[in-house]
Amino acid sequence: MDITALFKISHGVYLTGAKEENGHLVGSCIDAVMVVETAPCQIAVSLSKKSWTCQTILKTKLFTLSILPEDTSFDLIHRFGFISSQTENKWDNTPHEIRNGLPYLTNAVACLIAQTKTITETNNHFVFLCDVLDVWAGTMKQPLTYADYQQKTKQQERRKTMTEKKWVCTICGYVYDGNVPFEELPDDWVCPVCGEPKSVFVQE
Repeated sequence: MDITALFKISHGVYLTGAKEENGHLVGSCIDAVMVVETAPCQIAVSLSKKSWTCQTILKTKLFTLSILPEDTSFDLIHRFGFISSQTENKWDNTPHEIRNGLPYLTNAVACLIAQTKTITETNNHFVFLCDVLDVWAGTMKQPLTYADYQQKTKQQERRKTMTEKKWVCTICGYVYDGNVPFEELPDDWVCPVCGEPKSVFVQE
C-alpha cells in the first residue's frame, strides 16, 4: 500500500489554538478539517491522540482554527507540527491575536472559534464534530494546500541535504553550491571551473 498516494487528496493546512485550564496557550498544525454543515455551521476536525493540544481540547471543548496562507514559513509549520505545547510555548514567537481568550494567527486567511459537540475515536486520532461559534476573514492571500506543504517539506529536506553534504571536485577543489541537489544534476554536467565531468566529484 502506497500511503503517499493519500497526499494527493486536496485539503488545507491549519493551526489550532487552545488554552489550558491554567491559562497556558497551546496549538498544533493539522491538515484534516472538513466543513460538514453551513446552517448551522459545523466542522469536523481530526487531531492526533499524542498531541498535547488534542488533550487540552478534550478537556476545554473550545479552540480556534487558523487557515494558513500560502507563504507560511516552514519554521512555523515545524514549530506547531513537530514540537509539543507541553514543553514549549509556541505562541510566544508567533504573531497572534486573542479572541474569547483563545489564540489565533495574525496573518491567517480566515479564522474560526469551534466548540466540540461530539467525539469519535479512531486508532490514533480523535475526530471532533464541532459547532462554529464565530468565523471571520483575514488576509487576502491564497490558502496553503497540503500539496504545497509537502513541496515545502521536500525543499527544506533538500536544503538540509545540500548544507550537510559537500561535493568537491577532485581536480580543482571546486565545491558545488547550486540550487539543484548534486545527485539530481544531469550526467553531462561538468565542473564550472575546470570542465571535468560529474564523476570526478566526491562527497565530503
